[in-house]
Amino acid sequence: MKGATRYAAIVGVIVLVLLIVGIVVAAVFHVLLDVLYIFLMVLAVLMIAATLFQVYSIMMLVRTIKTVRDETKPLLSSVQETVGIVKDTAKTAGHTVSTISNATKLTSDFALGPSVRVVAGLVAVQQVFRVFFGRGYARTRADQRRQQQMEAIQASAGGD
Repeated sequence: MKGATRYAAIVGVIVLVLLIVGIVVAAVFHVLLDVLYIFLMVLAVLMIAATLFQVYSIMMLVRTIKTVRDETKPLLSSVQETVGIVKDTAKTAGHTVSTISNATKLTSDFALGPSVRVVAGLVAVQQVFRVFFGRGYARTRADQRRQQQMEAIQASAGGD
């Protein structure tokens, strides 16, 4: 890129020097008006060429836009099909979650709920038996934990 920039700068300087030398030579030989006419004709030809290049670039742009449109139509239909599949998958997942929710509710209502009640009743009966056949008072869980901690402390003190 630096080489191309350097080349363009050198060519620009050469053209500028030739233009200045040409104007000076034309002024010396008193043909400056003829050089002006020739210069205007060259500029007109360059203007026509630039206009033709612009028309060509607009035609290429229109062709590119048409190609992009033609390519996006199948892509858009594919995206819409994918969205439909995702919607169906989401519905199926929703139904699955609903079924699992109903199954867990049924399980908790008919299996876990009664079994928890039965275990709670057995623990209550056990505590009642302890009251009637034990020391004469119901021990709380805090009392039981405290007793276990004391036993653990004694065991560790005796093990040292």
